[in-house]
Amino acid sequence: MPLADYRLRVDWEGQGTYGGSADVTARTLGVSWQRGRDFASQLIGRSVAGRFAAQINNESGDYSSFNASSPLNGSLLPGRLVQVEGTAGGTSYILWTGYLQRIVPKPDAKGINSASLEAIGPSGFLNQRKVDMPMVTNMLTGTAMGTILDNAGWGTARSLDAGRTTMTRFWASREPTINALRLVEETEGGFVAEAKGGSILFEDRYHRLASPHTASQATFTDNPSGTLFYTGIEQEDPLPGIFNIMEAEVQLFAVGSLATLWTLAESGTDSPLVEKDQSKSYWAQYPTPDSPTDAVGVDAWTVPAGTTDYTASATAGTGTELTASFAATATRYGNSMLVTMTNNGTSDGYLTKLQARGTPVTKLDPVKVSAEDGTSQSVYGERTYPSPARFIPDTGEAQDWCDWNLGIYKSPIPIVAISFVANRNAAHMTQALSRDISDRITIVGTGSAGLGVAEDFFIEAEHHRVDSHRTHTVTWECSQAARYSDAWVLDVSALGTSTRLTY
Repeated sequence: MPLADYRLRVDWEGQGTYGGSADVTARTLGVSWQRGRDFASQLIGRSVAGRFAAQINNESGDYSSFNASSPLNGSLLPGRLVQVEGTAGGTSYILWTGYLQRIVPKPDAKGINSASLEAIGPSGFLNQRKVDMPMVTNMLTGTAMGTILDNAGWGTARSLDAGRTTMTRFWASREPTINALRLVEETEGGFVAEAKGGSILFEDRYHRLASPHTASQATFTDNPSGTLFYTGIEQEDPLPGIFNIMEAEVQLFAVGSLATLWTLAESGTDSPLVEKDQSKSYWAQYPTPDSPTDAVGVDAWTVPAGTTDYTASATAGTGTELTASFAATATRYGNSMLVTMTNNGTSDGYLTKLQARGTPVTKLDPVKVSAEDGTSQSVYGERTYPSPARFIPDTGEAQDWCDWNLGIYKSPIPIVAISFVANRNAAHMTQALSRDISDRITIVGTGSAGLGVAEDFFIEAEHHRVDSHRTHTVTWECSQAARYSDAWVLDVSALGTSTRLTY
């Protein structure tokens, strides 16, 4: 018997609310959703966009996009907010929030006409936008996360830790938003994720070393004397997660003197026409094909100035000087500048010269640091993990990263997935609805499971399915907590309770 009530709502009107016909619960035949990492490892697992799917009774034809008589005609559009909510014991829980991708009618001559509704989590929706972020210096990773979200036009639905690493230089040039966020995530050694309510989350590397993540929130067991039980448990092969050589590269940069970095190729008789009272825009890019191979971007662009950076005349290449009638405006990015030239004069004119100046940034010689464990290599062979981080600020932090992660990954780490039926009783239902990614739980598999596991784990991914009978099945993919949480952090950890100093 169901112990929870579920509501599925879609903001068909695109108003950011769930009024009118938004509640489609009565027509829902089944739903499933998932969030979290693609693999339950804090090193090699990445947060992926959440997924949601529902089957909806479509006997009315309301969810057929070409049905002109549908009350939702013209509203079955991608990007509409989708949310599933569960209520148990008088408490309501938001379980998943995302954005509609598609809704496809599924006619059935022998059964019920239905429609398939698919939605994607906020990071997937956000990734449709690209980020072009100017170079910044000495920025904390948490601040950089906020700046990227601002640049992408994302609102206030965010919860960002401050971060522990200060990047000496950072930029993102026409990067899909999630890629830009991952550049920071990798540098910090943190975690970018989605909240149940639709926010973007950033956990820095100390996040799970502080309350409430230092204490187990529940114990799931195969022991008959327990309270919470799983119906299935699986152990992942630990070998792919063993690394006994950790490598990290530090790339620093130099800023050059003000120079011409880009020139409009059209000149002379090929000069472009700009009609009176009209504007034309041009993208200045650096590096260009002729730039030095170590060029990476621009520290600061200079807004083009008349005569110095652009000239104009009445005819292509010659004629009456019209430069004073032209004005330049510029929007500056990391590796590019959008220059808009406006002809404010009384006659048409030709743009006979246009260039962009700035201070170029070039790479210095990279430095690679590493840490390795010979004992692990003698057992498992050499297994190397090169850090993907591009903005580690110095060799000291790079070495700390190598040492810290070598201590964790030089030997096997248990990774397990457990499944349970939430409808078993109120206690299981409460866990199904209230637990979240990064929560700490205890898993015991010393009885019939025979795994010899009895320790704390962090939830790294969740999968839920509620069928037409409202039977709710949950699967959590979990990573071992001990090797991450035995670190001691100033002003966070209790003295004497942790054994290693984190970086």
